[in-house]
Amino acid sequence: MLKKLLVSSALTLVTIGSLLSSGGLLTHASNTLGIPAPPESGPSMSNFTYKDKPPAAVDYPNVQVVTDNNPGQSRGLWWKNKVDLTKPFTLKYYIYIASNDPSSAADGLTFTLQNDKDQIDNAKNGSVATGTNGESLGAYGDFRTPIFNFNPSNILDDAKEAYDNTHRIKNSLSLEFDPYFNSDYSDAFQLPSNANEKSHLAFTIPDKNHINVHNWSNGSRNYNLMGINHYGANKQWYDNLPNGSSSLKPYPNNRTSPNYGALSAPNLVGSSNSSDFNKARWEPVVYKWTPNSTGSYGSATATFGYPDSSKNTGGFPQLTLSSPRVNIAGTFGSDKTAYWGMTGSTGQKYMVSAISATDIPGNPGVSKTAADLTKLGKQGLRISKASGGKVVSKNAPGALMPDDSTLTSEELMRALPFDAQFTGDDGNKYPVFRNKIYDADVGDIFLYRADIYNYYDSIFNEKNPDIGNHWYNVHVKDSLPNQLRLLDGSKDVDLYFEDIPPIKKDTPSPTPQSHGFKAALVSDKFDDKNQKAVINTVSASGSNFADKTPVESSAVQVIPSGKTPGKPSFYINNQMQNVTQNMTDWSDTLNNVGDYDAINYRIPLYNFSQVPLTNGQYTFHLPSVKNNDPNSLKLQFEGQDIPYDASDTTKGLHYTMSDDDVTQSDGSTYKNAKKIVIKGLPTLDAYSTKNITANVNLGANQGKSFASTPTLTGQVNRSSETVSYYGNKEVYNLNSGSVQIAPNSFEYGTHAFFTENSYMLPQNTYSFDEAGNPVPTTPRIDPRRGYQAFSIKDTRKGAARKDFKVSLSQAKDNSQSAGRDQLKNADIIGANDSPFQLVFFDGKGAKHPLTPGNNDNVMVYSSGDDLPDLKSVVWNDRTGLKLNVRKTPNAPESGHQDYGATLNWTINSTDTP
Repeated sequence: MLKKLLVSSALTLVTIGSLLSSGGLLTHASNTLGIPAPPESGPSMSNFTYKDKPPAAVDYPNVQVVTDNNPGQSRGLWWKNKVDLTKPFTLKYYIYIASNDPSSAADGLTFTLQNDKDQIDNAKNGSVATGTNGESLGAYGDFRTPIFNFNPSNILDDAKEAYDNTHRIKNSLSLEFDPYFNSDYSDAFQLPSNANEKSHLAFTIPDKNHINVHNWSNGSRNYNLMGINHYGANKQWYDNLPNGSSSLKPYPNNRTSPNYGALSAPNLVGSSNSSDFNKARWEPVVYKWTPNSTGSYGSATATFGYPDSSKNTGGFPQLTLSSPRVNIAGTFGSDKTAYWGMTGSTGQKYMVSAISATDIPGNPGVSKTAADLTKLGKQGLRISKASGGKVVSKNAPGALMPDDSTLTSEELMRALPFDAQFTGDDGNKYPVFRNKIYDADVGDIFLYRADIYNYYDSIFNEKNPDIGNHWYNVHVKDSLPNQLRLLDGSKDVDLYFEDIPPIKKDTPSPTPQSHGFKAALVSDKFDDKNQKAVINTVSASGSNFADKTPVESSAVQVIPSGKTPGKPSFYINNQMQNVTQNMTDWSDTLNNVGDYDAINYRIPLYNFSQVPLTNGQYTFHLPSVKNNDPNSLKLQFEGQDIPYDASDTTKGLHYTMSDDDVTQSDGSTYKNAKKIVIKGLPTLDAYSTKNITANVNLGANQGKSFASTPTLTGQVNRSSETVSYYGNKEVYNLNSGSVQIAPNSFEYGTHAFFTENSYMLPQNTYSFDEAGNPVPTTPRIDPRRGYQAFSIKDTRKGAARKDFKVSLSQAKDNSQSAGRDQLKNADIIGANDSPFQLVFFDGKGAKHPLTPGNNDNVMVYSSGDDLPDLKSVVWNDRTGLKLNVRKTPNAPESGHQDYGATLNWTINSTDTP
C-alpha cells in the first residue's frame, strides 16, 4: 500500500466579534376577533392548505383561525406534509374556542388524520378536504339525510348507504371537541346516562361502518335518525357491535359504563366577555399516535387541558381519552400516510375557534412572510447597526430607517424576530411580518423571511424523547415575479441552511432557523388585468427525509397601492478592490490599506422604479490621491472615459476633484481627503443599470481609518427639487505597514506500511509557483536539525508595531487548498474515517490535535518583544506538525491512496486583523 500524505497551507483571515441581544419597542398585537397571543411560539401556520380562503387573519404567525363567529361555516385546515402512520409521533397544539354566550356556542372542532385522495389541490400541493357544516363539525357527512327504508331488519344498511353518498372526509380518524350536544341526530345515545355535561370529547371514525341508527321521539311521533359512534375508553363499543336494541343500532354491551362513548367535557367554550376563570383561553392538546411493531395497526391517545386545573377555563380537570385500535391500511389506505389538521363548522349558532401548533410531526417545513420596510419606517420603526442590528427609538444615536441601504438582511433579521411587533408614532401596535401587505408603493423595499422548522416527532415519549432527524443542506429557493427584484436587479434567490436540527421541547425559545432577503417592488403592472396582488412562494429542499419533494410555503401577497410613483428608487452597490494586495473579492471595507495602494471601484446605479432621474451627479471621497494629481484617477461611465475639468465649466459629462475635510462617525475630522464629483450624467432611465468604474492610485494616507458614504443626486422630470440616494459606506482601515506570513506546505512522504500510534515527521516542505505547481523549498529536509515552517514580514512602523501571535487550524475540507486542486481528490486527514490525524507539538511536551472544521486555532508562534522586519520560523522534531497514525480505523493494506489537509493560518495582533 502506497500512501502519499500532503498537508497544504491556505492563508485566511478570521474575524472574531461578540453578539449582543437586540432590544427595542417590540410588543404583541391584538386582533378584531379578540384572540390573545398563544402561550408558546411555534411554526408558522401559513403552511396549512385549505379550500377557498381562511375565514380571518390574526397578527400571530403561529395561529390559524378555524371559525370566525359567523354561521353556516365548514372548514378544513391541513398541514402540507403527511405523517407516516407506521411510525410513532406526538403532536402538541393549542385550541381556542370562545363565544359571547358559551352555553349556545356551536358547533365544534375536530383534530383529524385523513388520507382523502379525492380532495387534493395539486396547485396548493396539499389537501383541501372538508365535510358538512353544522353538527358534522366540518369532517363528517350529513346525518340528516333521509333513511327511506324503515324495515328494522336492514335499516342500518340503508342508513350506511345514505350516509356514504354524503359529502365527508374519507379515510379518516377524528378527535372531536363538541360543545353542542345534538341529542336528536349525531350525538344521541353517545354519552353515559350519568353524564353531567353534554359538551364532550370523543374519537370518531367518520365512515359508513361507524354510524348508527336510533329511535327518537318528539312526544307525538317516533323517528329513525342517523348518528355517529363516539369512542373514548371502552374498546367493546368498537370491537363488539351487537344489533339487539330497538332504540340504537348497533347497541354497545355496556352503555351504562362511565367510560362509554364520548367523554363529558365541561367548559369547552370560554367567555369572550369575561376576565375571570370563565374567560376563553388557549387549552393545550397532546396527541400521541402509537402503531404496533409491524405498522399494521395503530391507536391514538389525547390529553386536553393543563394538569393544573386552575389554568383551564372554568377550572376543569385535565381529560384523557383513547381511540380504538384501527387497521392502518384499512382505515387510511395502502400507503399508510395521512394529513393532519383541524376541521370546524358552525350552523345556525356560531363561535370563534383557532389552532396554534407548537410541536409538529413528520417532515420539516418552511414558511414565508414579508415586511414593508419603507412603510414601517414611515410608521416610526428605526433600526441601529449596533450589536449586529437592533430596534431603537427614532431619536437614538445611529437610528436608521429600516429600508436604509446600509442595513444588511442579516442585521434586519437580527433586529426583527419572526413574531416581532412594534409601537408606531401613533401609539398603535403593528406586526412587522405578514402574509399579505396592502397599499405597497412602487419603490418600497421589502424584507422577505424564510423560517425553517423541524421538531422532534416524539417530544412527549418519555422512553424515547429524541426521535427525529436533522435536515441537512437545505436550499430555500424563490424566483421572483416580474414586479419584484432583488436590490442588485436579479430575481433568483437561494438561501442555504447547512443543518436544521430537530428542536427539543425544553429548548429555550425554540424558534425556527431563518434567513432573509431584501427585494423591491419595481412595478405595479400585471399581464392579467384581473390580477390584483404580487404573489410568490419559496420552496425548501434538503436531504435525509424519506420524502424529498420540495416543501412549498404558502404565498405572500403584496397588493400595490396604484399610486403613480413620485420619484425614482435606486440601489447603489458600490464596492472596492485593493489591486496592490492582489485582492480578487469586492467589498465596501478595505483592510490594511497602505500608502500608494492601487484601488479599483465598481459603482452600479440601478434604477428599479418607473421614473427616470435627470441631471445626475455622483459624489464620493478618497482618503488621498497620489501627488494630488487627477492623472492618478481613471473614471468611466458605461465604458466611456470621464474627463477631468478643473474649471467645472463643461456642460457634459466630467468630474471635479477638491480637498475636503470629512467628518467621521466618531466626530473626528479626516484632513485633506479628496472629494470627487461626477457631473453631467446622462438620464438614468427606469428599470436600468448604469455603471461607473474608477481606478485610483492613493497617496500618503493620514490616520488609521477613513469612511464616507457616496451620494447620487438629481432631479425628477427636470423639476427644481433635488432628490438624493446613498450607496454603501466605504471604509478604509489604513495602515502604514502590516504583518504578513508566507506559510510552507508539508509532505509526509509515500509509505508502504505504518506503525500504529506512531508520529511521523515531514519529509519535505514546498510552495507553489504561479501556475499552481508544487515547488520543493528544502529538498531532503532533516527535521531533527530544523526546517522553515513559515516566514514573517513586518512592515509596520513606530507605535503601530505591536505583539502578535500566529495560530493554526485545519479547514473542514480541501476546497481552500492552494495549488490548483492539489488536494482535491485526497481523503481528508483527521476525518472520522481517516487513519491519520495532524498533531502540533509545542516543544514543551504538550500535544494539540487538529480536527477538520473545528477551528482549533492552536498557537504556533508568539512574537513577544521580538519584532524583526523579516523572520524565518523554524520547526524541528520537538516543535511542529507531526502526523499521527491512529490505531483505528486501520489504513488500507493495498493499492495507492492520497491523504491531505488544508491548514488555515491566522495572525492575531492588536492592530492587524
